[in-house]
Amino acid sequence: PVPWSAADAPNVAYAPHWYDFFTLFVKRFSRWLNIDTFRRRPVIGLRSIIRSFSRQIRTLLDHSRDHMNCVPTLIGEVGIPFDMERKRAYRTGDFSRQTQAMDATMRALERNLVSFTLWNYNPVNTNLRGDLWNDEDLSIFSRDQQQASRRGSAHRIDAGGRALKAVVRPHARKIAGKPLHMGFDMRRRRFRLRFRHDPTVTAPTEIYVPAYQYPTGARVLISDGTFELDCEAQTLLYRHTQTRALHWVRVDPAG
Repeated sequence: PVPWSAADAPNVAYAPHWYDFFTLFVKRFSRWLNIDTFRRRPVIGLRSIIRSFSRQIRTLLDHSRDHMNCVPTLIGEVGIPFDMERKRAYRTGDFSRQTQAMDATMRALERNLVSFTLWNYNPVNTNLRGDLWNDEDLSIFSRDQQQASRRGSAHRIDAGGRALKAVVRPHARKIAGKPLHMGFDMRRRRFRLRFRHDPTVTAPTEIYVPAYQYPTGARVLISDGTFELDCEAQTLLYRHTQTRALHWVRVDPAG
């Protein structure tokens, strides 16, 4: 491809789509086997699968750097199919496979510190008709799951959500510098952020701490500085010191 140049249109963003195509097409997620569609070869084991996902996403970021003069990159679509295994979860209520698939995708995105649009939220999704387009069923919400949930808890704000354990993740909304690492361990509910501060930024770093993951509160550890945790607003404000360049924030379940 011809490299981007100063003569090309300004204010452009690169918004490629990325999916775990193996899971998307076979509608089954395996922790032990996947296919790297970029390299066209099998991948064995969950750690290798996540590394493969991360490497594929990194290839898209490298395209922006090498051929588009480093224009901002947003993964324009990314998500997982919920109608796996012939819609088995709709009959059993067990969305653990979908949750594992979503977590693997989210971990790969976090490793690349990339912005993305999660595909999708569809307020009229149903188990029978999916997203009402092209037989797709990728919505993190369904009216049918909402009805099933309401039978047990009538007005929960998350009623109807699918794989929310993997979707609703703590993350940094604003960082007072350059992020170096951000990741969430879904099983342990542990969030980690490392960054190098920008001396010209005086505003605090702002982190979303969802009550969904921390219903009884959170334990916060920091490398330096001070923090304020507002559980009602689900927000952690971290103010770093200027005496060191690198900083880290850790969030764990309370207790």
